[in-house]
Amino acid sequence: PLLDKESSSKLGDRVMGQMSELVSQFEVSSLYTQINYNNDIVRVTPLEYASGIKWLTNRKDGVKGYITVNSVSGKSELVKLQDGMKYMPSAMFNENLSRKLRFSYPTKIFGNASFEVDNEGKPYWIVPTLTYSSVELLEDVDGVVILDPVSGDSTYYDVKDVPTWVDQVYNPYLIISQFDDWGMYKNGFFNSIFGQKGV
Repeated sequence: PLLDKESSSKLGDRVMGQMSELVSQFEVSSLYTQINYNNDIVRVTPLEYASGIKWLTNRKDGVKGYITVNSVSGKSELVKLQDGMKYMPSAMFNENLSRKLRFSYPTKIFGNASFEVDNEGKPYWIVPTLTYSSVELLEDVDGVVILDPVSGDSTYYDVKDVPTWVDQVYNPYLIISQFDDWGMYKNGFFNSIFGQKGV
């Protein structure tokens, strides 16, 4: 990919600025999740309600689209949806994404939600569920909730069963941390301090 998140954000804002009927009601989310979409590397981000008042006046139809930016060619476009997305971070009350997840999965610990689309362009929220182990409460991902922002339907998957089109299961910082720990402690804690063989 040639475009980083900041460059993609500028291109997405430019697309939004051309949509005069939407620009006063919605704003572009800063997520810009990088995904593999039909063998292209793209960043996708949803539109969000511009304020609580905008949510109130638009909640019947929901958020009507998301933006894609091709990370190689720079082509950006607003994809309009026939049915609007109602379960969003900027929505309020029972349509708020965090509240919807908490009521549906009261015992789960959630990581950061990412916005993705499947190979047909249908939008979803991808939310990893976390577990903590050992004395230091080391974080790991044990599953993923995939939530349809249009209908509010959601499904929980164990990590090994996550659909192949999902790209954002693990936070990159978590992967780096786990890899560093493996490299440091693979021959034991005391070896990491004294002998340091294979560290």
